[in-house]
This record gives sequence, C-alpha cells and structure tokens, in this order.
Amino acid sequence: MPGVIYSALSRTKRGGQPKKVIRVTGVQDLLSGGTPRYEYFRGEQGDIILDLIDQRGVEDLGDRVRVLSGTPWSDLLKYNIEVFGLEDASVGGSVHFEDAGFGFNEFGPIRRRVEVEAVMDGKEYRGPFRGGVISAVIIRKDPRPLSYMKMERSFDFVINRVKYWFSTGIPPFRDITVAKKGNSATLQVAFPLARQELLRDRLEDMSPSKPYSFSMGNYRFRYFGSVKTMDLDYSIFPDVEELILFIRKDVTKFVALSNKPLDLSSLTLDPFSDGNSQDLFSGCILCGKCVNVCPHVAQRGDKDYSPLGFFVSGMEEEYANCHLCGKCDEVCPVSLNIVPKLREKATFRNVSLDLSLSLPSRKSIVITPISRDLTESAIKAISFFHGQGVKLGILTLNVSLDELVRGKELNLPEGVEELYVLTPEERLYLLSSKPKNVTDVYFLFDVLPNEIKSRILSKKVHKPCMYKGNVSGDERCSFAFLEMLNGEPSIKSMVSSQVTLCPLASKKLGIPSYVDELGDVKEEDTDKLVEEILGLLAKNKTILEDLTWYEGLDDSIRLDFIKGLLRNFVTGKDPATAIKIYVKLVRENALSDDEIKSILIEEIKKTFSS
Repeated sequence: MPGVIYSALSRTKRGGQPKKVIRVTGVQDLLSGGTPRYEYFRGEQGDIILDLIDQRGVEDLGDRVRVLSGTPWSDLLKYNIEVFGLEDASVGGSVHFEDAGFGFNEFGPIRRRVEVEAVMDGKEYRGPFRGGVISAVIIRKDPRPLSYMKMERSFDFVINRVKYWFSTGIPPFRDITVAKKGNSATLQVAFPLARQELLRDRLEDMSPSKPYSFSMGNYRFRYFGSVKTMDLDYSIFPDVEELILFIRKDVTKFVALSNKPLDLSSLTLDPFSDGNSQDLFSGCILCGKCVNVCPHVAQRGDKDYSPLGFFVSGMEEEYANCHLCGKCDEVCPVSLNIVPKLREKATFRNVSLDLSLSLPSRKSIVITPISRDLTESAIKAISFFHGQGVKLGILTLNVSLDELVRGKELNLPEGVEELYVLTPEERLYLLSSKPKNVTDVYFLFDVLPNEIKSRILSKKVHKPCMYKGNVSGDERCSFAFLEMLNGEPSIKSMVSSQVTLCPLASKKLGIPSYVDELGDVKEEDTDKLVEEILGLLAKNKTILEDLTWYEGLDDSIRLDFIKGLLRNFVTGKDPATAIKIYVKLVRENALSDDEIKSILIEEIKKTFSS
C-alpha cells in the first residue's frame, strides 16, 4: 500500500511517504518492528508504519480495564478509571506521546500509572512503558467515591487561584484542570470524597459539578506542550481560541487550539504540534472519521482511497473516483463539502445505454446507465404495481454515466411528474438533476406495500451505501456500482446477507434483490408473443405493400390498417407484457419499419391509461 495518509505528521507537517504499511490485526504483526501510528492527527515518520488505529476495544477486568491501543478515550467515558486523556486521542497515543490526562496532579504523567502490553526489539513485554509499540493499555479503576467542583471566572483569576494553592503546598486534588474559551475560564477539580474536609478552605467559592472530560473540538491548529506552573500567564498564549491546562505543582501541560496559526515559539512544544505556518490539507483536520465510513476504502482495501487521502496526498485525481455517496460529508466535523470537491476531480467510465424506450406515463420508471442491465427487473416491477392498481410507464434516460453522476439536468417528456428508480444510487443523482416539473424521485423499495417490505426486512438485509432509509442491515459495500463507475480492482466484499435492497448488488453477491422478493408475477410467454406479432405482420405483408399505392393520395388508409392490427394484438395485455414484447423486438432488431415501431409504441402507451 502507498501509505500517503501516514505522511501527515500533523496538519502543518508532512514527512516522507512510508515504504510499507502494515494494518495491525494482532501482536504477531508487531514483531518485525516499525513506527506505530495510533491516530491520524499526529504521528512520527518511518519507513514501515504499523497502523494500530483500528485496534479498538475495551475489556472490563473488574478492578481494571484492558484497552486496545487505538481506542479513543471517548470510549472509556462510562468507566471510572484513574487517569484519562483527551477524548479525541487514542489511549495508545496518549501513553506513547505522554500527553496529559486527568489524575495528573495526584498520579503524575500517565506512563507512571498504567501498564502496557507492548513489543520492543521483536519481544513482547508487559509492565510500565519503556518503548516499542503498544498493543494494549491496562488502566486501574478508581474505587473511591469522587467529588467534582468548578469555578467560572476570568482566566487571570483562576490562574492566580491555582498558583496560590501551590505556593502553600500541594493541594490534594486528584486533578486540576483549567479550560479557557473566549474571555472566560473554568477551573475544574476532582478529589476523593474522603478528602472534602481537608480541602474545605479551597472549595468555599466553588460549586458542585458533574464528571468532566475534554475534546480538541474541530479547530484547524493544535499545539501541545508544557510550561512551568508558576510561569502561567495570559500573555504567553496570545490569540488562542481555546486552551486546556492540566496542572501539577512543577509543570502544566497544555493544549492550545485555534483556527488560525499561532506563534507559540516561546513555549516548549511537543514535536507533533502544528507549526505556525498555514495548514497543508485544505482545512482537513485529520480526524479520520471519513476513513471509517468510506466505501472506496473498502473497495480498494487501502485507506489512501478516502477523502483523507484525497486531501493529504496532493494527487486528488487518483483518489477521487468514488461514487459520491456522501457518507464523508455526513461525518465531517468541519463541513468541508467533500463531495463537490471529489466530483470536480473524479474521472468516471464512459457507460451509456444500448436501448431506447419512451413509454412515459405520469408515473414512470426510469432506466439509466446504472440500471442498463436491469430492464427485466423494471418490467417485473411494472407488472407487480399494475396488479396493485398503479400504472407505471417506462423511460430510458439519454445521458452517459458521467453526466448522470455529475448532475446534468434531464430532459423528460411532458406529463411525467414522478420518477421511480430501481437503485438507491439513481435516486440520489436524479434528485439533483430532475427538471422542475417532476415532483419527486422514488426508490421502488420505499413504495412497496408494507406487508411486502416487512417480509423482506424479516430477513438478513444488505443495506446499500447510498440508501438513506430507516432500515437496519449490513451496510458494507458490495462494490457492484463502484466497479461500474471507476473500473478499479476490488477486494472481496464482506457482505453476507439473504437479500439486498439493490439489484446491482444482487447480481454481484448472488443473492435475491427486493424485486426478486415480489413473488411470482404472472407473465405470458414473450417469445411466443413476439413470434405471433411478427407472424401477424408477415401474414399481412402483401396487403401492407399494396396499400403503399395510396401514399400521397390518402396516407391514413395504410396507417389505420396498421393501427388496427397492432391495437387488436395489444388489447387485453398488461403493460409489462407489452413492454417486454417491444424490448425483445428492438433488441433483436426484428422491426425495421420505423412507422410500425412508432405505432406499436403508441398502442402500448394506451395500456397505461386503459
């Protein structure tokens, strides 16, 4: 794997691209060594990157918890543990980089209070962290009942209060944290309830609080470092928008946050802090949330093929060819409007229709380049809804796949007010490109009778990437549409379901689609009917040729004769059967006379309104 995303060491620092990336699945992957990566937003440079970001999970051991190293601290909020880090940071990353944590005043740096399971020099060890790569962290629970208090004042006021405490000794708080945002600051303390009398004089003007934790928010610039506690002053953090201070007698660790670059060169900064230059990645804060939901990542088995790779790489065209499902925009905390940027750089395959159908009705199923191979499913759906008293026409859209995905506005016949589509992808694209006279675009599954939907949803369901309905199911991608769109190689899909809500996925996965679950739809023998209509025309060939004598004299004579033949043939047939006959005739090029084709289409249209 290229490993482009691991070249981002922070939002303003880029390292070399690693030669190899190992996605860690167990301790055995760590034995050969490498540079660990526990988070996307900070890291170190190395030729071999050990990706532990997906190593997440918490095991409750009673008096302790065992936490896999990629687990964010936010996953531990429900556990009453002794030490705690920034919610966004990983547990392994906090130990590796020794960033601050709650409990700092009582227990000191986090490495002193936790044990790790780690690998160093090809050997496993357990105990205090002494280097190497962390696979898991063991954290003690705090069995003591704790009390939480807070004070909200100006920053100078609370800092002076803290300095006063330490000037007379060490106040026996478990942790002391100051959070500044704007012009106000909050002093938060936690302590064992048994120490309340001991701390009474320090708590007089503080009020009870709930357990607290802190995140880094969605700021574009993040600075981590330390300062002597007695040197704390408002002036050393100019222009900081939000500041978090973890305070101890000798040293205070800080997290300074801003949407503009800051000059904090007078302070001791950790190496993974941002610099004072502009960000490198178009506003991306390297949170990695898009990586976790991206079907393109799943298709390629490579995290570079994510919006994160798109922004970090500088090679946008290589990573933009996804199907624009929008999951990244849904989870992006800084609202980057990712999909329009991807659409601008993407290159899609040139797929177009090989069939032209124009049998419109007020409600019409549309066949697009996406559903070009699903005509049989469309006709089955038409037959089903005809039995429900709903008459659907059918149209093919004369646009390429590229034009459809990019949202080119459609031209539709007059009188078409509602569009019905076979796939959720088509609904997503057509919603943005439909003309104003079309009131809505419906995914056919959503308009099925409730008893049919309930029967389908009682099974193990595959929910396609682009389906937005409130349905529980396996949301992993089948890659069927992605392969059609980008032509890129796919790893094996992990979907394992009994039925899918996308007919494209049905063909790819070899499982029924919701259309297949409509049951047996009564159908006449299409081959026999095609033979019948061709025989009818052949039988009357002599008469048709003879009636050409009236051309220019009275064209209606021959025209009325053809209409009568075809009307008698079509009358009594349901729309689906009539459409199947026409499709077969066209695909087999069995009707060379354009006038007869046109008359047949008009007679079939009448079956929608009869």
